[in-house]
Amino acid sequence: MKRLPMLNSQRRRDEKEFTFQRLHILWLTVFLLFVALLLRLSWVQLSSGETYHQLAAENNFKQIPIVAPRGNIVDHEGKLLVGSQPLYTAIYLETDQTTEQKRMTAKKLAASLGMSLKEVLKNMDVGLDTKGKQVARKQPPYYPKKIKDRLTEKEVARLSEHPSEFKGVNVILEPLREYRKDSFAVQTLGYVRPFQGAKNSLEKYKKASKKSDSDDYLDWEQVGMDGLEYSYQDQLRGKNGYRIVRVNSAGKVQEVIKKVNPRSGNKLYTTLDEKMQLEAEKKVEQHLSYLRNQAPGRDRSPYARNAYAVAMEVKSGRIRSMISYPDYDPNIWNGSVTSQDYNKLAYTIRNGTISEAPYDARYADDPDKEYRRHPLSVLPLGSTFKPMMALMGLDKGLITAYTPFKDPGAFYYAPSTAPIRNSSNHNYGMLNVKKALAKSANTFFSWVGSRWYHKDGKKSVKEFQQLTHQFGLGSMSEVPLKGESDGTEDYLSIADRYSGLSGMVLASFGQAQRYTAMQLAQYTATVANNGKRMKPQLVEKIDKKGKIEEIKPELLNTSEIDASHFKTVKYGMVAVTQPGGTASHLFRGLPFKVAAKTGTSEQDIPGRGRVENSVFIAFAPADDPQIAVAVIVPEGGYGGRGAGPIAESLITNYYKRFMKEKK
Repeated sequence: MKRLPMLNSQRRRDEKEFTFQRLHILWLTVFLLFVALLLRLSWVQLSSGETYHQLAAENNFKQIPIVAPRGNIVDHEGKLLVGSQPLYTAIYLETDQTTEQKRMTAKKLAASLGMSLKEVLKNMDVGLDTKGKQVARKQPPYYPKKIKDRLTEKEVARLSEHPSEFKGVNVILEPLREYRKDSFAVQTLGYVRPFQGAKNSLEKYKKASKKSDSDDYLDWEQVGMDGLEYSYQDQLRGKNGYRIVRVNSAGKVQEVIKKVNPRSGNKLYTTLDEKMQLEAEKKVEQHLSYLRNQAPGRDRSPYARNAYAVAMEVKSGRIRSMISYPDYDPNIWNGSVTSQDYNKLAYTIRNGTISEAPYDARYADDPDKEYRRHPLSVLPLGSTFKPMMALMGLDKGLITAYTPFKDPGAFYYAPSTAPIRNSSNHNYGMLNVKKALAKSANTFFSWVGSRWYHKDGKKSVKEFQQLTHQFGLGSMSEVPLKGESDGTEDYLSIADRYSGLSGMVLASFGQAQRYTAMQLAQYTATVANNGKRMKPQLVEKIDKKGKIEEIKPELLNTSEIDASHFKTVKYGMVAVTQPGGTASHLFRGLPFKVAAKTGTSEQDIPGRGRVENSVFIAFAPADDPQIAVAVIVPEGGYGGRGAGPIAESLITNYYKRFMKEKK
């Protein structure tokens, strides 16, 4: 009997342990249930989003995207070049109306918005044609569809005041890309179009359209198609937001359940200078008009309608001005572009400073026939190649700074070949490399080219190519724009098909190779920079919501040519702008000397004959180069008259904006 209290105590302890065990099991069960619930919610969100979007649509809940504004594009000082403005847009949230009711809604929309019924039904994407027959849909029914953007105040009032007539139609605000009205560097900045069209034409967007994450592009979202708008698409594009709303049976928003605000894109600070660019564009337009209409005698160039120019800083590669003329108003893309518009754009849309752009034949009776009678923007560089030939001749030991050459007036590099002559058949007497540059003697440089071939044979052609590539001639400049051409090296095919000697001689004074204005600018800057080739830079920094990312200058390569030879060539280029030189009439108002080279390239056009293109390169100040420029005026005639004044304007304005104002 005395053992009973001990037994009772043991029983109580056993019961307590059993209770604790049951509680532990209960807690574990609850914990596992919570884990299962969380996993289920994650699965619902990640794996069944599409299904539940549809269920939400069926239960009068809609997700309306909010398009993020694209980042602004500004000049290097922050002056606005491209921005965005909010505009009213009509979107359609599909309702449970009958087929006929949807068609009637489309008819009322067409009448109110000045659109055709076919266009409205296409945008509504309800699977109907104008006769009420079923057609394939582009998007699921629960996706919002854009009907029309840039609504007028009258259109907004009409849609808002008569909701019963426009079931499922809502008016929202969305950003629209807005460009300047002065066509500022239009081909360089580029343009935007809706993603729906871009995904079928550009590889970058084809890949994006195949993704299935939450950051998908919207069909009506504006995306870059060309220029900086395209190259920096990922920086300029923001992150879209959305609203989850409850709508009534008429498709009208009744309540906002959740809102996620969009994040705008980053701001791009370009290297372009607003004042310098505008002055250059004005000068180009005025000078081309002068060449066609007022220039006297031989300087008259009746077909000079195009011009391409680049001003690039020597030591950084920053491009301060970039001209591709004629230009156009990029705001045209914010409306419907007609077939007539497209025909005109064909002559203005291409960036001729980096690729082949056609002659401006818009004013001809038969534009399609006329543009074939004129050179493209990528053409022979003519005598502007002579500084390069001089550098190579010096480096290969073919000549020294003082090697004499008696100008024969007509240089025969091989029997039974036409002689090489100087401009206007001049005979310049005794020459050395400096005077040959100043006078632009074709005979001297043809002689140097022939000596090289006779010395090294076909090996000289390969070495010629390798050295010119080090200066950016015949290779990509790597400017951050799509569609860049690397030029055409015709001397290679001449050497293969006919004669290596002919190829070398013709190339020695720039008649057997064709390059872009961008390549010429990079080449000129490389000469000025003693063989250091900088990458052309169009963006100086990126503002990522207050965090600034600087774009540093990038050295692409350094030439193998000995640095001592650059001094000799620069001396000859300075002589070009001094009394007796081919550009002595230019740069007189500047407080420093300018190194330059004129070029008048000849080109045979099928069905037309031989034409003269005007080419000009220069850098300044000659003793401490800061800026390099290259100008091409197809059919502009003599280089010093056709392209030279544009180069003079660029260097003068650079001096005013970046040198004089800083003193």
